[in-house]
Amino acid sequence: MKSVIRFLVFSNILVALCAFSLALSTEILLDIKANYKVSQFVFFATLGVYNFQRVVRIKKGKNHTRKEWLNCHKSAIYSLVLLGGLMSAYLFFEFQRPTQIAIVISGVLSIGYPFGLRKIPGSKIFLIALVWTISTMLLVLLENQIQLTQNITLHLLARFLLLFAITIPFDIRDLNFDNKELRTIPLVFGAVKARIIAISALFICAIIAIVQYINKDVNLAYLLALISLYFVSSIFIAKSDVSKQEMYFSFWVESLSILGYFFLLISALIF
Repeated sequence: MKSVIRFLVFSNILVALCAFSLALSTEILLDIKANYKVSQFVFFATLGVYNFQRVVRIKKGKNHTRKEWLNCHKSAIYSLVLLGGLMSAYLFFEFQRPTQIAIVISGVLSIGYPFGLRKIPGSKIFLIALVWTISTMLLVLLENQIQLTQNITLHLLARFLLLFAITIPFDIRDLNFDNKELRTIPLVFGAVKARIIAISALFICAIIAIVQYINKDVNLAYLLALISLYFVSSIFIAKSDVSKQEMYFSFWVESLSILGYFFLLISALIF
């Protein structure tokens, strides 16, 4: 079982499932009939891009916790890069023009990430949160021609802050690997303050959800699901430190996106 989980994590299949789940969560929150077109694209694009980024970093000789595993599974990784690239390219042409433009923008940021964008001081976490917000929410909005309103803006802000918050533990994990010039939040403020910043971001997310509930833009079931996600995420963030093993971050923290999707499904069934 451990070897299966390790493969799902190190091959980035898990992170692709997280992106898939967030895209589906967007459709649930906005009461959009799921057709899986965007979520499928997001899954394959994430699978291809993340494995591509890992390959680039390893070829550059960068230290990484997965370096040894990746060197032993090169065929599988290259196959996943090819599969992700071909499937996302095929699905790309089924989207409307605005959606395609957003995909190209997020694609350029994603491909450019290992080639220098991540080295811009302080930009790392904001680039990740931005690309994931575009991929898991903005694409859904554009493809379904949903107009930008106050409620939609709050959804986008909450998604960005959620991704910002649950990415901070990974920067805490990488404290011993990241160059100080990257100026990640943990490097600048320390692990303790970084955790406080992440939990504060989730607190703002909770406030946004409550405001949306008061405005009747989010029902009680979804409010409880979101609050539950933010609460559980806060617990995992509070326990994040460099002493934790790789799987704590790469499996448990990473899976929070999938957990949020299940919270939404369960809340809808109960209420």
